[in-house]
Amino acid sequence: MNKLLDATASLAARLDGRMLLQYVESCPSTSELVKEQFAVRGLTEPLLVCTDAQPEGRGTRGRSWSMQPGQDIAFSLGLPLTNGLEPSPRLPLALSVLLGQSLSNLVREQWRAARIYQQEDDPGGDGNATTGERVTRAINEARDSLASSICAIKWPNDLLMARRDSDGELLYRKCGGILTEHLPGLLVIGIGLNVNSTASAFALELHDRLTTVRDCCGMQLDREALFSGIVMRLYGKLVFNGILQGFSAADDSAIRELEPDWRELDRSAGQRWLLNREGKTIPVTATHVDFASGHLYVQDEAGNQYEIESYSELESQ
Repeated sequence: MNKLLDATASLAARLDGRMLLQYVESCPSTSELVKEQFAVRGLTEPLLVCTDAQPEGRGTRGRSWSMQPGQDIAFSLGLPLTNGLEPSPRLPLALSVLLGQSLSNLVREQWRAARIYQQEDDPGGDGNATTGERVTRAINEARDSLASSICAIKWPNDLLMARRDSDGELLYRKCGGILTEHLPGLLVIGIGLNVNSTASAFALELHDRLTTVRDCCGMQLDREALFSGIVMRLYGKLVFNGILQGFSAADDSAIRELEPDWRELDRSAGQRWLLNREGKTIPVTATHVDFASGHLYVQDEAGNQYEIESYSELESQ
């Protein structure tokens, strides 16, 4: 029994040809497979390819993206672009919001399903509750509160998860990302998300930079439910009303509507970078994201501000 294959088949039946779905047990890169399928088959419908293992997955700047087979999520969505259709330059921001919302919703649902006692059995008042009941209620309430802040996003396309440090502060690290490729007549959206793997399986040099949903939540999540939720959200936003309707360069009204959600999830400010510009390497700190343009603003130690349009100008400190 392959749960991801079953989830893919269920989604394919539900979408009934409006979006094609393909599961492969393993492939070097789902994005490369999507591009190959469009080139060979001349597809006119959106195509999503998912896999249980992707040994050659890539992130920004061609960096490798590690996943544990059967534990994490890796898929790519190909959207055919016709009649001069162009994606909005702010599309990566919108995709980050949609992915972050899907993850946050599932974490909240599964934490509530795993409550130490069901909410309807709550005695209702601390005056009538035993010490054990008060403790379990406090644990449940803390989980509910954390679920609203445990997921975050960072410019331009990173998904973050948090766990509390020794001082009780939330420490955010990357657990997933989105890579978009705009080709002639085709937009490819690649998504990788470390779900039920553990950071201890990563290379040692990545331990301080990456995390997994499981490590931050303290429990395994229903990977297939998360995958299905993300796919249906992307379908509903990017395909159902027409390819990129409201998410295109000509009309990005749907992206504008996501600005409040971006503001709530964004943790870009305070991130330290090295800016490569005009032959110089300048230490800078992110101040804010201008949602209207999709650009990041950073400031150097002397207070000079710079507008960053492309991630290629930056390196992590």
